Amino acid sequence: MISSALPALDAHAHIAPDVTPAQIAALGQSVVFAMTRSLHEARQVKNRRDSTLVWGIGVHPGVAAAREAWDPTQFAHLLASFALVGEIGLDRRGGDMAGQRTIFNEVLSIVRSEPVLVSVHSSGAATEVVEHLHHANVRGAILHWFNGDAADIRRAIEADAYFSINAAMTEDQIRLLPPERILCETDFPARKVRARRPADIQSTETLLGQIWNKTPDEVRARTWWNLRTLSEQSGAIERLPDVVADTLMYL
Repeated sequence: MISSALPALDAHAHIAPDVTPAQIAALGQSVVFAMTRSLHEARQVKNRRDSTLVWGIGVHPGVAAAREAWDPTQFAHLLASFALVGEIGLDRRGGDMAGQRTIFNEVLSIVRSEPVLVSVHSSGAATEVVEHLHHANVRGAILHWFNGDAADIRRAIEADAYFSINAAMTEDQIRLLPPERILCETDFPARKVRARRPADIQSTETLLGQIWNKTPDEVRARTWWNLRTLSEQSGAIERLPDVVADTLMYL
């Protein structure tokens, strides 16, 4: 694994669909997985060709308006333009759990055979989300900010899921996760993470370095290699922006 000159990799952040080229340039060469919360936002970014942003198509479980506007036919039509699905999942505090489950199952059914990465929200519903992943047999799942217990983690690993972690998580939580399945995230603009901008992952890399007894460069190389493995297994590497795919291929 090559550790030098790799850009920051943020596997889960929220960026406005109308972000300007100047605002993206301010992130340098950082690669950011940019989640959308609704099909409306996904339509707005569908034709964007930002070289270092990997846009997701999502329906956030905690956003009632996004759930109300859910349309599986429209989602399936849009999906071909995306390498990333996110943010999707379940949220115990989001209301209408029956509706959330219906949407989550429909999304997983549609993406099951697609070459995509899938960023999954599981707040308050870790065990249930993992069981849904098992039944759906999704290849590219990344459990974002996962707070499940050891049994949930074992089941998630059995389902071939990966994990995106941030600096608001505890050492005890992170130590339960296999290093070969970890990516870094900011969940920008989540206040608890205290990231100043998308791709501000240095504090997370430092935390991982302490846990793994590795340098920041080694941590970054590990997470990029993890993404390469997952992208190849899922087939998503064929849809990723060229800059991102080339970085993965030349690791």
